[in-house]
Amino acid sequence: MFDHFLSSFGILLELNTLALMALGVCIGLIFGALPGLSATMALALLLPLTFAMEPNTGIAMLVGTYIGGVSGGLVAATLLRIPGTPSSIATTFDAYPLAQKGYPIKALATGMVASAVGGMLGLIVLVAFAPVIARYAIQFGPAEYTALTVAALMLVIVLSETDIVKGLLSAVIGLSLATVGFAPIGGTSRFTFGNVDLMAGIGIIPFMVGLFAVSQLLRDGTSATVSMRSGKKLIGKGIKAAEFIANIPNMLRSAAIGIGIGVLPGIGGSAANLVAYGAARSAAKKPEEFGKGSVAGIYAPESANNAAVGGALLPLLTLGIPGDGVTAIMIGGFTIHGLQPGPMLFQTSPDLIAMIYAAFFLATIMLLAIQLGTIRLFPKVLMVPRHYLLPILALLMVVGVYASEYRTFELWLMLGFGILGYGMEKYRFPLGPAVLGFVLGTILETNFRRALMFADGDWSTFVTRPISAGLFALATLFFVFSVWSAVRVRRKHAA
Repeated sequence: MFDHFLSSFGILLELNTLALMALGVCIGLIFGALPGLSATMALALLLPLTFAMEPNTGIAMLVGTYIGGVSGGLVAATLLRIPGTPSSIATTFDAYPLAQKGYPIKALATGMVASAVGGMLGLIVLVAFAPVIARYAIQFGPAEYTALTVAALMLVIVLSETDIVKGLLSAVIGLSLATVGFAPIGGTSRFTFGNVDLMAGIGIIPFMVGLFAVSQLLRDGTSATVSMRSGKKLIGKGIKAAEFIANIPNMLRSAAIGIGIGVLPGIGGSAANLVAYGAARSAAKKPEEFGKGSVAGIYAPESANNAAVGGALLPLLTLGIPGDGVTAIMIGGFTIHGLQPGPMLFQTSPDLIAMIYAAFFLATIMLLAIQLGTIRLFPKVLMVPRHYLLPILALLMVVGVYASEYRTFELWLMLGFGILGYGMEKYRFPLGPAVLGFVLGTILETNFRRALMFADGDWSTFVTRPISAGLFALATLFFVFSVWSAVRVRRKHAA
């Protein structure tokens, strides 16, 4: 494998291949940064273009696009509080407040470095433990997925600061919205109110853009203050070595969460992003600093969502099972070049496996270099007068959301969720639990019903299987610890 790895670097460093991979990284960054677009859309557009390329070149370009797309959401999340991709939702919680304090360079640099670290950790695990992790992941049945989802949802308590009730209500809102449309099992129409457009359910793009971006526009539009700063103030400070070193355990933990969630098909980087943020806040010595510009709150989600890339590639390469929507498209990339992902790929095409590893490594380095090289250009967005910036952002949102399904109904959904997000934040309901509930709602329902069907309605199946029992125990610990932390904080304030 090592010989194949070295020869792969020789192929990837050829000018043509290197240029196309760099182009893929840049396209991924752009699609990730624009609200409503995503790495999935970028790959879908580029996939037909790779047909005429050599397999090594085409797949290297797709890998670069994937990595660039996941990290691209950082920019809009930091500067505009608009998650460019679902994987950047939790990044907005602290990156945006830090940028608003006058340190956009620091917020961006922190996220960029965390992305690179998470990506490299994901690659190390991908190379070293692919067969082992895939062997355990394939043991996850419906009961295990149900338990895992419940454990992730319990972290909404961690995400909801000291108000447990509002955190749970926010999660219920997200879970309820996930039930709109046809049931995943049985096909029963639910909560459509006779509207044909709702039968397919609510898309993640109008939900995400509305809840975060439109609500932010409503706040900015109704605010009397103008967020312009001098160029000197906007430059801010870069990363401090002491902060980076102090956050190494945070990044390791978050990367482990990202890899663990990424390896499980269907969960995705958006859940990894939120779960890692919740875990970091729970483990922090000063959790009250989260949501106010804490660098730990940037290191955690960005490490997790990029580590999830390596995790998502694990089942793709070893089992032929896509870990998320992006890797599902990458299967198409393999197929058009006559390759079949799965265990035999390691036997028949070890050179291609090594090339994917090498492309992952080079694309991550290339991504960091491109981001840091252009980092001082991004904060200039904050210097644009608000009466120019807000209409431009609104136009980008409309175009991005409409392009997701090509239906004007998606725009009405976006507006409705914008009003919902504005109201939730006005009355201090956390948005994180709602997003996590929405993202995981269908996964929870599908696997819960499948588990009961396979067990002939026997509910004990959730606690008699070792992995699911352990995950439910973990969920219980999350709940107990969160309640205890909230009570402790309230007593501290009362004293």
